[in-house]
Amino acid sequence: MDEKALSTTSPFYTLDAFNGDRAPAVMQAIEAAMQADEHLWQMLIENDEALENRLKQQGVQTPEAFQSIKWDNAMLLFTSCVELTNDGRPLHLGETLTRERFGRFPHGEGSALAYLLEHIRPNRSITDNDGQALYDRMINGLEQLSHGCQDAHRGHDRFENGSGGMRIHGYLSTDDVQQLRKDFASRAWTASYDEPLDGGVADVAKHLSALLKAAERRRVGIALRSHR
Repeated sequence: MDEKALSTTSPFYTLDAFNGDRAPAVMQAIEAAMQADEHLWQMLIENDEALENRLKQQGVQTPEAFQSIKWDNAMLLFTSCVELTNDGRPLHLGETLTRERFGRFPHGEGSALAYLLEHIRPNRSITDNDGQALYDRMINGLEQLSHGCQDAHRGHDRFENGSGGMRIHGYLSTDDVQQLRKDFASRAWTASYDEPLDGGVADVAKHLSALLKAAERRRVGIALRSHR
């Protein structure tokens, strides 16, 4: 692939092992609490003992009281949903080299998924309705992973403005990971003929597929996160 230099300020992107089944409830509760309605947050903590214990282990003495938590929304979502090892460390997916190649892609702002979404196309050899439906479902999965934490209706990206430059862009549940991995392996897609980096889409596909397989083996969801 024909690489070009990236600015040293480009963000680094990671696919983190993430509880994508818990994430919607956490996001909804945070949204409500930001509007001075802490009831959903309190109910969430009362009904999720594992989440309550995790926040306590991270130094939050009264996790049911939203206003007592001093973290920004991105940090709170990440801490609530990141999958941990038995010794309490974030669970890493895939090989180090794969994560690094995915992490800072040599184009634009360094986002491999943004490049993929811009330059992926339906495979013209698959022309039936089932093939198009599979491609559309795959694109929806990639969009959810890339932008699922944005709220276009409310006009904000509340989970993409974390302190220290941390941004959580989107996520997938365990089932979503499995589905996207299968759809991606179907080859219902191809690269656009005019993509700017020769082999760029294929390169992203290789690393993304490896990370999806790693998440599927671990039976976890994933989140797209960036930080500077």
